[in-house]
Amino acid sequence: PALFSTANAQRGVGWTRSGVRIAYYENHLETESAAPYYTLTFTITFPHANDVVYLAHCFPYGYGDLNALLTDLTSRPHSTRYLRMSTLCSTLVGNKCPLLTITNFASPLEEVERRRGVCVSARVHPGETCASWAMHGFLEFICGHSARARVLRDNFLFKVVPMLNPDGVISGQYRCSLSGTDLNRQWQTPCRFLHPTIHS
Repeated sequence: PALFSTANAQRGVGWTRSGVRIAYYENHLETESAAPYYTLTFTITFPHANDVVYLAHCFPYGYGDLNALLTDLTSRPHSTRYLRMSTLCSTLVGNKCPLLTITNFASPLEEVERRRGVCVSARVHPGETCASWAMHGFLEFICGHSARARVLRDNFLFKVVPMLNPDGVISGQYRCSLSGTDLNRQWQTPCRFLHPTIHS
């Protein structure tokens, strides 16, 4: 588990890994369809008395973290040579769902148009913060200065939706959007109004 101590935060320490004797196992309970239930157990020693502590299964990554990353990426020198940011759509409550186009835009237009496309997305399930950390690393890499990143940008056009369910992330949902549906089950027939990020 990840642990955030408000006492530690006053000393400049954020989220940390914590816990010992971590176990995940099938228990003796069953669902109505006879599928097993599972139990997660761990032991935590809190670092300070009278502290306010938060626990999470993964390090958090919010909509604000994404916006900070996008601001950083787009403000880097020469970023317009390989990165364009737009809005895929607005969500149910009007949040922007960012869409990034990443390629070598310094190439002739005909060459850019002939490149194969690669779609990358994350966070259709708001609780899967590890997907945002993986996306964060991917964006840092593909927008970086390494020879491998340049070769990829020279040969492919990347369309990236780093957070498909911003409303769910902002409101603290685990699996669903604000419409109460699992967006990962809406790909075949998404509703333009209830599932705008999938429909777009």
